[in-house]
Amino acid sequence: MRVYVTLLLLTFAKSSIQLCRSTVGVTTCGNEILQRGNPLRVNNYKYLLEFEKGTLREIPTGTFKFLTELKILHISNNKVNNLEVGAFERLYNLEKLSLYNNQLEIIKNGVLRDCRNLKILDLGMNKISDIEQYVFEDTANLIELNIGFNNFQKVPSAIANLKSLKILNLNNNKLKSLPPNSFDKLNKLEVLNLSDNEIASLATGTFGGLNNLKELNLKSNYLSSLNTQNLLGDLGALVTIKLSVNSFGCQTLKNIVDAFEKRRVTVARGYSKSRDVVNGIGCSRP
Repeated sequence: MRVYVTLLLLTFAKSSIQLCRSTVGVTTCGNEILQRGNPLRVNNYKYLLEFEKGTLREIPTGTFKFLTELKILHISNNKVNNLEVGAFERLYNLEKLSLYNNQLEIIKNGVLRDCRNLKILDLGMNKISDIEQYVFEDTANLIELNIGFNNFQKVPSAIANLKSLKILNLNNNKLKSLPPNSFDKLNKLEVLNLSDNEIASLATGTFGGLNNLKELNLKSNYLSSLNTQNLLGDLGALVTIKLSVNSFGCQTLKNIVDAFEKRRVTVARGYSKSRDVVNGIGCSRP
């Protein structure tokens, strides 16, 4: 009998480590709870669930299937390198998912199944080089996607499924060129951030289809020329463009700035300390 009681106490103690704690509006969990075949159970969980400690490495299938009312899930600043297919199944009401600053390399088809109400997805600061073709087929309501600070060498074709997307961050990747119609399915996109890549040229029609784009960020690339006529033809709703820290000659840059200003498009002012500048943007003279 004493042995039985001792075992019961040990079992309770082990389970208690897996408990989450809730404060007003937020439930915070440790990492021990994410065991394969042992879905997370939290009584009276809040709409925002976050994980602490920074040691979480994988999200097994069905981990959150009993938390169907969850709206925001933060698993940032951990060491997650594996999202199993169905990792977020039954999260029918999830609106925001953050996996910022982990060690993901690929996002597989089926990972986001059931996330039909997802509006914001943050995959920034990982090691992602590939998003499989059908990852976003269940996330038609997504309006903001951050895949900045990753290892993309080309624009992932999977984003073509995001018909409602308004904000796309592709900054700090390894993009060298952008082929025509790279974003042509994203006709609701309003903000596109391509800063801090390795883009040296833009093909004619690169931004074809972006009829509602208002802000384009091309800062910190290797551009030395820009066909403003073609670009403005594609981006009829453009309000602001960012061009600082590129490879423009001063006269070329002046012509570009003048062309945009004639169309009432603001070229964001730079803050270069170079002796040669146009609109605050550093440039080179012959």
